[in-house]
Amino acid sequence: MNTLLTSATVLADSFSLDKDTVTPGVLGFLAIFVLGVALFFLMRSMTGKLSVVRAEAEVEKQKTSEEGRSPAGASTAEATAEDPAAEDASGKGGTA
Repeated sequence: MNTLLTSATVLADSFSLDKDTVTPGVLGFLAIFVLGVALFFLMRSMTGKLSVVRAEAEVEKQKTSEEGRSPAGASTAEATAEDPAAEDASGKGGTA
């Protein structure tokens, strides 16, 4: 193993490349192209999933706003306005 590493080092030192003529070539282009295509599809998938999450959040927000305006919520507000003891029990009012 040590001999292999030593011979690879010696061969690498004796081999020189002309920096003006060495280019990535077709293989380099294909590698970058594949990465770009993969990135495109990943971003498209992420955008679709985020739109679903955003829509679910809007539905949840509408549900919570409708619950605030429901008759059950109004009757609770009326009960606490009429009875100060109920206000203290619910923790919404009273003196500190």
